[in-house]
Amino acid sequence: MRTAHAECGKIARCLCDDARVGLDWNDLRFFLAIHRARTLAGASRELGVEHTTVGRRLTAMENALGAKLFVRTPDGFSPTTAGEAILPHAEQAEAALVAIERVAQGDDDRAEGAVRLTTSETFAGFVGRRLGDLRAKYPKITVEVLSGNANLDLMRREADIALRMAATKQPELLCRSIAKMGWSLYAPRSYVEEREVVAPLVSLRGHDVIGFNESLAGVPGAVWLAAHGEGANVVVRSGSIPAALNAALGGLGIAAIPCFLGDSEPTLVRLTPDLIGERDMFLVVHPDLARIARVRVVMDFFVERFAAEADILSGVAADLPKSARKPPTRRRSER
Repeated sequence: MRTAHAECGKIARCLCDDARVGLDWNDLRFFLAIHRARTLAGASRELGVEHTTVGRRLTAMENALGAKLFVRTPDGFSPTTAGEAILPHAEQAEAALVAIERVAQGDDDRAEGAVRLTTSETFAGFVGRRLGDLRAKYPKITVEVLSGNANLDLMRREADIALRMAATKQPELLCRSIAKMGWSLYAPRSYVEEREVVAPLVSLRGHDVIGFNESLAGVPGAVWLAAHGEGANVVVRSGSIPAALNAALGGLGIAAIPCFLGDSEPTLVRLTPDLIGERDMFLVVHPDLARIARVRVVMDFFVERFAAEADILSGVAADLPKSARKPPTRRRSER
């Protein structure tokens, strides 16, 4: 049985030999994608190619190195001893190539080209509705919005800029709080009228509530519902904040959602003038990319826009609609 040391030595010799005969270093991208995704399909989605291409490039790399890099298991592709041995070197090569790209692009002072911005699906609509103003000022910049709840890795250039509801844990990245996002309770007007809901709402007992599943247990709305939802009837649990908003718009009941979403919907009634929670919004970028003109332009645009719309995002400026307020008590003479 060959040892890990022997495997590593063999691979090192193959790498040196193949470097002279033209090893395709691009195959390292496919190797790393398979390692991270554990499936050809997952790797193909990450790389934007067909899964057959991923399989073909893996086979080519294994033939070039003269070693099997993965074995198929019920849980997906698992690295062999050889695969584990070259993993740190492949990651170092990837980091070096990304760094070269950043350094080369750092001298680009043209406000044109593509900028990839990642944000949560909650903020994707907010971002998208404001891109027209950016386009009017900088028509040669194209923003690619990558929406989803997964945190893309800015160190690996999966995106250029991130707008996130949590600070980054990567010390190499620049991270700045650019807004406060407030949360409140909202219900469809039809629900308020049918149940004769009086605001400010002080108890959820007996009310239909739109909850969150475990994937969103840490968001302010879920935290507040967990502490104040005793006696409530949870009619649906959502793993998506926009889905919770849409459930409320569909008439299901009371939702705990960000104020910038709820206050913008004319058919929803805000039930709490005070915030039930808040969270910071962060802009994250690699310092090398922050020097690139097109990236800097997009960063500055959203910093300025978030500052200009601070009241909308924070939710503190909103007042309760008249239809949700408690009616005044009549004097005895009026009865």
